[in-house]
Amino acid sequence: MTMTRKDLESIVESGPESIQKFAHLLLQVNEDVLNERLRQNEKWGHQRHDLGTWLMILIEEVGESAQAMQVKKGWGKPTDASNLYEELIHVSAVASAIAEQVLEESRKRK
Repeated sequence: MTMTRKDLESIVESGPESIQKFAHLLLQVNEDVLNERLRQNEKWGHQRHDLGTWLMILIEEVGESAQAMQVKKGWGKPTDASNLYEELIHVSAVASAIAEQVLEESRKRK
């Protein structure tokens, strides 16, 4: 069963207030990760790499997240990444792309 964001929001709204705030954040983050995955596919096409190459791509994104964290502390250089949320979405999207490939490959073996 596939659920739309509207379906999920309806379920969230019927839950306790303590869960509603968390769930709205979760939905927003996952929507942003999905949009980033779509953007990456538009920009780079459907990517498939060996795990070592994926690790290099992921670590590069983690490094940009670290730069953005440093900005909050007043460290780093003016050229460093500064939007921590955006960089974390990039990390999550790359990790998602890796997971997609792993899942795809595991399904082919069955």
